[in-house]
Amino acid sequence: MKVNRTLQDLDFYKILSFIKDYSHSEATVKTIQSFYPCEKIEDAKILLEEFSEIREFFDKGNQFPISFFPDITNLIEKAKKEGVFFEPSELAEFLKVLKLVEKTIIFIDELKKYKVINKRIKEFLGEFVFSDISFLLRKLDLTVDEEGNLLDSASQMLKYLRKQIKITEERIKIKLEEIISRPDVEVFLQDRFITKRNNRWVIPVRMDSKGQIKGILHDISRSGETAFIEPEEITAFSKRVEELKVEERVEEIRILKELSYSIFKESEKIERYFNLLVYFDRLNAIYKFAQRFKANVPELTEKRYYRLVDARHPILLLSKESVVPLNLELSDKKVLLITGPNAGGKTVALKTIGLLTAMALSGLPIPANPSTVIPFFNSIYVDLYHEGSIEEHLSSFTSHLMKIKEIIDKADSQSLILLDEIGTNTDPEEGSALACAILDELSSIGALTVATTHLSKVKIFAATQETMEVASMLFDEKTMTPLYKLEKGVIAPSYALYVAKKYGFPERILKKAYELKGTEDTRIYEIVKELELVKSEYETKLKELEELKHQILKDRERIRNEIMKIEEKRKKTIEQAKEEAQQFISKMKKEISRLYEEAKKADKQRLKEISKKLYELSSEFYKKENKLSEIIKVGDYVKVGSLNLSGRVLSIEGSKVKIQTDKLQIEADLDELEKIHKDIKTEESFRFEKSEEFEKVDIKVDVRGLRVDEAVSKLERFINDILLADLSVGIIIHGVGKGVLRDAIRDYLKEHPLVKSFRKGDHEEGGDGVTIFELR
Repeated sequence: MKVNRTLQDLDFYKILSFIKDYSHSEATVKTIQSFYPCEKIEDAKILLEEFSEIREFFDKGNQFPISFFPDITNLIEKAKKEGVFFEPSELAEFLKVLKLVEKTIIFIDELKKYKVINKRIKEFLGEFVFSDISFLLRKLDLTVDEEGNLLDSASQMLKYLRKQIKITEERIKIKLEEIISRPDVEVFLQDRFITKRNNRWVIPVRMDSKGQIKGILHDISRSGETAFIEPEEITAFSKRVEELKVEERVEEIRILKELSYSIFKESEKIERYFNLLVYFDRLNAIYKFAQRFKANVPELTEKRYYRLVDARHPILLLSKESVVPLNLELSDKKVLLITGPNAGGKTVALKTIGLLTAMALSGLPIPANPSTVIPFFNSIYVDLYHEGSIEEHLSSFTSHLMKIKEIIDKADSQSLILLDEIGTNTDPEEGSALACAILDELSSIGALTVATTHLSKVKIFAATQETMEVASMLFDEKTMTPLYKLEKGVIAPSYALYVAKKYGFPERILKKAYELKGTEDTRIYEIVKELELVKSEYETKLKELEELKHQILKDRERIRNEIMKIEEKRKKTIEQAKEEAQQFISKMKKEISRLYEEAKKADKQRLKEISKKLYELSSEFYKKENKLSEIIKVGDYVKVGSLNLSGRVLSIEGSKVKIQTDKLQIEADLDELEKIHKDIKTEESFRFEKSEEFEKVDIKVDVRGLRVDEAVSKLERFINDILLADLSVGIIIHGVGKGVLRDAIRDYLKEHPLVKSFRKGDHEEGGDGVTIFELR
């Protein structure tokens, strides 16, 4: 495995080793060791989405039945060669893998519901299904066991031969038992048992008596006192056993060749399913790791926005029961300078930022809140350990400089740079100046740089730069202990003397150190604290203003929604009123039609009653009609329907409205009003008045210049007015012209139920240009 120094410094490979601990095969270990930050953000997002899918799958209670399985990568390569021959132990490796594949593929249908995982499964399997090689698994299962032994069930012939061998050897053992029980043999035996030497059955005979037992000498004991002899009575049986074993071996070779050929033919399918098994094992290992370290999927972005929420270094989680989380947010800054006490957590914060970024870019979940946002970087550079090199004759400071120079040469705006204790290991004055210049250069490159320092001048420099942000690991001055919390906008001293006192440094040395320290740095930090206090108050006020602004916007939105609801309600009310008006009009038309039919047959008294009824209907209709009018407000010009007057609205109180007409001020009900434009002159509308008004009714009506329909409509109102005024004669002035209007009027009068008779005017009355009618 090729080791990347940056990832090694960030403990990335230790994290991979944690994941490997949950795997079940060396093949899976190799895939985990290949994890590396992706070159494209899309690739990293796909891997993170893949983890989200498998987490959802496992969280539903599903579990892969995966146990240890061998890495058969080399065996698969071997299987691709024609004429390949596998030993039983190698076949057992294939058997173990295919058995696990059979157990895990039952989840494939469920896993295909997930977009990314389904795509990967299709890439692994193509068009193959497990049934294509299930016969091979059955064959392997009948041929070998998982320890690599060739089974009797491999073939009927093998089973027969092994049975014959067993029967023959049983006969040999029975015969030998008879031999060693004979008195003429027993006296020459070293011991009374039977055994095997050189794969032949023998009995132990004293060395000085070996000539007394006829047979073949196969071995001598280490002491030289015992000879192991095969009695001649069993020689024929032993030869038969050897012949049977030769036949057995021939049959075994035949079986192994046949099975090896089957594996050769199915090598591509085996490889695909093996890779799928490794893939499932990898997903399972990452999920187990995420469970152990409470890791989640962060959001990856191409924007330069960095937010860590409740982030923890995985190694600290193993070594400590409680780990203080790291919280950080950067958006418009290019450099973050972390200050604070020795042993206060600066380097841990630096490594946590780097490690979690590398993990996220590799598509791995990280121990942080899911709201964490990680920007995509195409490169990460670190300088964490300032070690010298004896071989290269470099001091720690020189090594530090060479590393930073390399970073400056290679870094770009898409880089993350982590520098620990920048500017140290040399004169503080020159080191500070150099550190400031380096930070300024990295800022101009556009890379995101996170650095730590104890140098006061570097802290002040970063605090005064627009593109830089300072932060500090907090320290409890009362208990003299670090809090391991990072807070932006704060510059803190290193508390070196406090730390020395805590770790038992001699008091006399500390006293001398305080005398030599002076007060200049202390005064600087006091001023910085005062500035931080002012800044904090300003930010508090700013936050209050933002909250107020938010509330105002919220109220405005609420009011807008309420207005919309009122408008909607108004529209519904108008629609409802229109519907009611239509129903009313329909009803009124039916009533008028009925009255009209009745009027044709009625006497004069009844006609007056009908006319009053028509007046009531028209008044009611007018009120209904006004309900559909526009909304009336103060200042609008309106028409009072019942009075035929118009004017401007002065005030509205409930349903009562005060109106200024041309000559007087009046009060009317809101539902009697109709909104009009100022420049429209009010025309007299059709209405019925009391008898006092009818006394003023003119007995003449002029319809000249009107169309027939207009003239008839006007004539209808005129006849009603004459009738209600208790008059009996009316005069219609229509002119002569072509006689169209005259004839239409006389036809109308001829059919009217209230008209008794009509005639043309005398010469003095207007002649044929006038028609005079008499009511019944």
